[in-house]
Amino acid sequence: MQLATFLLVALLSIFHMTLAAPTYHHYTVTPANPALTWHVSNFYTSCSPGGCAYRFDILGIATRNTPGFNTTCNGTDMETDYTFCRDKHIKAKLTAVKSRSWKVEVMHAWFKPGAEFYAEGSANVTSSMRNFTIPVTDTYGAA
Repeated sequence: MQLATFLLVALLSIFHMTLAAPTYHHYTVTPANPALTWHVSNFYTSCSPGGCAYRFDILGIATRNTPGFNTTCNGTDMETDYTFCRDKHIKAKLTAVKSRSWKVEVMHAWFKPGAEFYAEGSANVTSSMRNFTIPVTDTYGAA
């Protein structure tokens, strides 16, 4: 009897934890959607022996499900994590790929009651590129 009661309580506990855990969903990215291409302009880097600083403007088009944004990002390549841009829903990170080449990574976060959503993209660029696009390559959310 005690074993049956223990098993019942254990199963109900597992079921309850499963319902309480946040659900993550990955979404298929449709390249034809204009909101899934972010537009970077005024990209600049400046390097010294202590590291490199970056600055750029980035624009994302709004859709029915995704808010748009138009903000400025800046930081250094010494930061290992994303750095908030002027719009705090956008974060960026710059990583050196090779001499005068960079991987620019951007994350967009937005929230609805009881849910949060994220889109991420990156592009490899050179220091001389002032304007380029970043394709969104991953979108996901939790409810």
